[in-house]
Amino acid sequence: MSIGPQKYSENEAWILFQLNDAPVRTQTDGEFNALAIMDVSSGLIQGMELFPSKIAEISEFETKRLLSQAEAKVSVKPKYLFIDAIHDHSRVKRAAAALGIETFSEDGKSLDAITEEARAGFSARFSAGPR
Repeated sequence: MSIGPQKYSENEAWILFQLNDAPVRTQTDGEFNALAIMDVSSGLIQGMELFPSKIAEISEFETKRLLSQAEAKVSVKPKYLFIDAIHDHSRVKRAAAALGIETFSEDGKSLDAITEEARAGFSARFSAGPR
């Protein structure tokens, strides 16, 4: 399945992706990665979750919570969820399937055009180190 803002109506398809290139460091709790859900059509971030960088994949529970929070924000659930194929997201796929959302693994390069602005903004805000 191909991806592009013009191919989907608002909140029909979301992307689950990592916002940060390098872990976000905190003084007391260690390093974290930021996982975001973005609407493909509008480019709006519908939700974000921080998780320890030493964890390769968030749990099914955390995935369901993130998807449910995003759904509550916009009052609709997507039909499709695109995720970067470079990561193993078996738990994410199971959680999305349990919520009736069809998942597709997509090459990260094809997601870059859609997620680049959000990642650059996140990087600019959090690249200064611990706060």
